[in-house]
Amino acid sequence: MQIHYVGQSTNSPRQGPFQAVENVHNHVFAYTQDQNGDLIAIMSEGKLAHEFGLTTDAVKGKRIQDVLHLERVGALLLAYHQAWQGKAMEVESTIGDRTFWTTLSPIYSGGVVREVFGTTTEITERKQMELQLLETEELYRSLVEDTLVGVYIAYVEEAGFVYVNPRLADIFGYTQEEMVKLTAADLVVPEEREVVLTHQERRTKGDRSNIRQQFRGLCKNMSVIDVEVVQKTTTYKGKPAVIGILQDVTERKQAEEMVRKSELLSVVGQMAAGVAHEIRNPLTSLKGFVQLLQSDANGNEEYFRIMLSELNRIEFIISEFLVLAKPQVVFYQRREIRPLLDDIIMLARTQAIMHNIEIVTLCPPQLPAVMCDENQLKQVFLNLMKNAIESMPDGGVVTVAARQEGGRLHICFTDQGCGIPEELLDRLGEPFFTTKKAGTGLGLMVSYKIVAQHGGDIKVNSRIGEGTSFEVQLPT
Repeated sequence: MQIHYVGQSTNSPRQGPFQAVENVHNHVFAYTQDQNGDLIAIMSEGKLAHEFGLTTDAVKGKRIQDVLHLERVGALLLAYHQAWQGKAMEVESTIGDRTFWTTLSPIYSGGVVREVFGTTTEITERKQMELQLLETEELYRSLVEDTLVGVYIAYVEEAGFVYVNPRLADIFGYTQEEMVKLTAADLVVPEEREVVLTHQERRTKGDRSNIRQQFRGLCKNMSVIDVEVVQKTTTYKGKPAVIGILQDVTERKQAEEMVRKSELLSVVGQMAAGVAHEIRNPLTSLKGFVQLLQSDANGNEEYFRIMLSELNRIEFIISEFLVLAKPQVVFYQRREIRPLLDDIIMLARTQAIMHNIEIVTLCPPQLPAVMCDENQLKQVFLNLMKNAIESMPDGGVVTVAARQEGGRLHICFTDQGCGIPEELLDRLGEPFFTTKKAGTGLGLMVSYKIVAQHGGDIKVNSRIGEGTSFEVQLPT
């Protein structure tokens, strides 16, 4: 038998044994002390008493040590004697694989302890549950504390973190104690904090959808890293909360940027011929008007206006290609989509004309702005437009449509090309998978990744011989 002293209390003297019984127990007993100082059993009843043969008839008048027949009765007797001295005792003991909880309450009469009233309850099942719970907690703590990704918990309606694991603190160079004093916005570069605050505002308004986002994190030493966060809503200690997982994706982003640049150079190179053709036309106009001006010394204001317009167009086309070609820092800002689409359509129109293709735009005048990196979205739209044009070598119509629906902006590029077999649709976006003879598949892979980083999706519908539709969905 194992004995575990749980504690003792200094309750005020009680009058009457029945006042000490607060609940129904499996074993109720009482004992007193004889002239020799031995503790003598005077009552023993209940389920456990009958199970162990310790009824009143069997134990009355016997010494406690003779009743219990236990190897370590001395340890238990110590608790019994302390109870007789006026201390309320609580004892946890085990017999084999069973665990029991015993309380000993002194009963006073005339200010002197006359009896000790005891109750014993079996708590084997409760102890097993506690042990299982402890093992489960240790398992989860080990998983969270030792995992290679950052984990955090934060209340929806309160600033700051409730919990961060060691890995999350290590990613940003803080201690766990320092991290719980910060807010999510403190860990984001200033120019991207609006994105985080927007998501937090959505949560406070009741949005319980999962959120996946990427942003540039700000470390304690002021260095900048790329991180990816996935979070979902939950309840923690009765309050709405979010639990999130954060990963440092700096190295992965660098590799993706190399692929993006390679694909971008490929797209720009393929469109170089079209750009040359586009520039040649306005230059021809300029040459003609210059020749006319040479023959007319007085000049003509209309000629000057046309010349300036054509020069501006050349400047715009060149500047757009320079913006796409040079390295860019990802910078999320709220931007109108319609101007982005107009710029891309202007760039692609030359290639469309060369392939006898008409570009039709179906966009309402008022479209919501989205939080985005302008140059990255231009790359996505340019790639989808280029794919649509190349799918129709014999000419046709490319339709660019946009609409708002359910808090998301839908931009759809539809062609009248050969279509894509249904069994291949799920593979679109895989690196080096393409349906074009001279393609690499990297363009769609990069486009899917960019849209995902903006919290959006790309949906594809296609029919063989009828055409394909790529729909970009972005949160507003």
